[in-house]
Amino acid sequence: MPFPDSPESIGVLTPHQAFLAMSDYIWRYAEVAGDDLITLLGDTDLETDGKPVDPAAWGDWLASVHRILAGQPPRTGP
Repeated sequence: MPFPDSPESIGVLTPHQAFLAMSDYIWRYAEVAGDDLITLLGDTDLETDGKPVDPAAWGDWLASVHRILAGQPPRTGP
């Protein structure tokens, strides 16, 4: 997915929705990569241009945001 996604294209999250998206993102990360917190922190660290070190992290994050904005509960479905 392109970086960065503008707020107009995805909407604005409330603090509660942001927390749900974060919970969903971390859970899905653990499903794929295990419980390695250090790798998660490294993958989501930011380069000098503001992009995550792991480009896939941005797409995965947006997928979690879109799930929450669509009203899906975190940690469910594909």
